[in-house]
Amino acid sequence: MKKWIYRILMIVCLGVFGFSAYQLWTIFNTQNTVKEETKELEKLVVSEEKNILDPDWDSLLAQSPDIVGWIYVPGCDISYPVVQSSDNDYYLDHTINGEYNRMGSIFLNADSAKDFSQDNSILYGHSVDIGGMFTNLSYFEDASFFEEHPYFYLLTPGQNYRCSIVLFSKTADGSVYYTTSFGSYREQRIQEMLAKAQYTRDIDLSSGNLISLSTCDLDYGFDSDQRLVLMGKLEPVEESIEITD
Repeated sequence: MKKWIYRILMIVCLGVFGFSAYQLWTIFNTQNTVKEETKELEKLVVSEEKNILDPDWDSLLAQSPDIVGWIYVPGCDISYPVVQSSDNDYYLDHTINGEYNRMGSIFLNADSAKDFSQDNSILYGHSVDIGGMFTNLSYFEDASFFEEHPYFYLLTPGQNYRCSIVLFSKTADGSVYYTTSFGSYREQRIQEMLAKAQYTRDIDLSSGNLISLSTCDLDYGFDSDQRLVLMGKLEPVEESIEITD
């Protein structure tokens, strides 16, 4: 009887070990696929001699015609291509090369103008337990980090932008921060956004276009509607954008 019990326990242990090993392999493979894709694309974006962002847009678009920009958030290990599809579902779980991957890609709202000319362009990216994508936007929950990092950057085929950070907010999906066109209610909408934000900066918002980075708030788990939003004002720049981290 004892021998049978030992055998059963051994089979259970082997099963648990096998499942755990599979899970670890899945996590590694998920991360590694995105890292390798991004590393290859960075060769077309980063000038190593000068450590600046200088995208070769022709080569990038040859890799994927869905690429509309490149997003760089200093201090957050966020430097990724931005893609846009005909819907907001595909890139939730696909890389820019079309491979299924639960980390997905950073993507522009399907209804937004690809040249970022709307009042508020929204970029989506996952927060995931294994890190990457927009996970580290949570750093902005710290007041000191928010104060010490006043900018992020958007590069596009037509224009590069320094994005002066306007606010950081913990909010819910579908809140006022997801308004893309203000119409005649611009001042009202912006004042509502500022009033509900966790942190804000005194920036002139009477004109100009905004960009909002949106991700899940992991404080509430993976399946909640709670979000983190980092909003910036698009300011065209001609000078080189240096990588600072």
